[in-house]
Amino acid sequence: MIYAFIFILFSFFGLSFYVFIRGLQALPPFLWLKIIYSVIFIGSMAAFFVKMFLGDNMRQSAGTVLSAVGFTWMIALVYFAIFILGVDIIRLINRIFDIYPLYIKENYQLVKTLLFVFGVIIVTSVLAYGNYKFNNPEITTLDLTTHKPLPGGKLKLVVASDIHLSSYINKKDLKKYVELINTQKGDVVLLAGDVADRDPHPLINQNMKEELSKLYAPRGVFAITGNHEFYGRKREEIYNYIKSSGITFLKDSVALVDSAFYIAGRDDITNSGRISLDTLLRYTDKSLPVILLDHQPRNLEDAAKNGVDLQFSGHTHNGQFWPGNILVKLFFKHSYGYLRIGDTQYFVTSGLGLWGPKYRIGTKSEIVVINLISDK
Repeated sequence: MIYAFIFILFSFFGLSFYVFIRGLQALPPFLWLKIIYSVIFIGSMAAFFVKMFLGDNMRQSAGTVLSAVGFTWMIALVYFAIFILGVDIIRLINRIFDIYPLYIKENYQLVKTLLFVFGVIIVTSVLAYGNYKFNNPEITTLDLTTHKPLPGGKLKLVVASDIHLSSYINKKDLKKYVELINTQKGDVVLLAGDVADRDPHPLINQNMKEELSKLYAPRGVFAITGNHEFYGRKREEIYNYIKSSGITFLKDSVALVDSAFYIAGRDDITNSGRISLDTLLRYTDKSLPVILLDHQPRNLEDAAKNGVDLQFSGHTHNGQFWPGNILVKLFFKHSYGYLRIGDTQYFVTSGLGLWGPKYRIGTKSEIVVINLISDK
């Protein structure tokens, strides 16, 4: 684990150095301009690391500013690196085949500066679009069928995952999310992990319980653990705070709802001591529908082997921003959307909130609405 962290850290610094130097070389030869560029670049990088290491152990106003600057810098770095790499590939091709027209050869510094400006415009536009996508969550609706009986013949499930409440995704964001979830008028509301980011203090300091307690569904509001609650080493405080808002918290436990269907919640796989799924479900009546919440979409076959009818997961954020959505497909057998294995149906959501930068590029922030219909 430590070697992986060191590798990622050095790769990160290497990428930063590459982008910084290439950007510096593209600027006109004015010292004042290079100083401004250096201050902005290094200051943004410092904001990212200060926020990462201090987390939410700082004043909320400072944490919000550092998050906005540092996380924006992180994603901008990725896109600037892709843009610069493309330019450098063309430069390499030119060295081999001499493809540059005469104008570029005679105005090389001007062309580099224009490319710098063009890159800034492109990346800024992409970020603006991504921020809009994040701030306007979508409703993903599916109609699914079960062979088991349901009360009234149908059940409307409203699912949200990966809200990541913190000083960055704050009470104002939560208020909007709660209103959006309640507007769907679900029979059940399910929160599939990572409700909080990693520290209980932002929830307590902002009195987020005031908004969480407004979540409503006639058959109940249920939540499970995620991996991020483990990172701050105060997960029990987070769990207790969520429970104090009136939400039923399922940690390796099962709830029988109205004697009609089960909702089972697994502890996150980060806990190596969590109980097995067959142990968790050993006393359930499999003639009734079993709905499973498991934050990370791993070992999906377990649900099918244990007679689960419908499983919800999150965690992947569907990569959050391109090309992340391509990368998560390498790590998860099923990283987003609907899947069926035998009689078990699955949905992996990209999440309502996110970790880090408030940008959705090539993905979406979403609430999932499942209309589960019985054919009995």
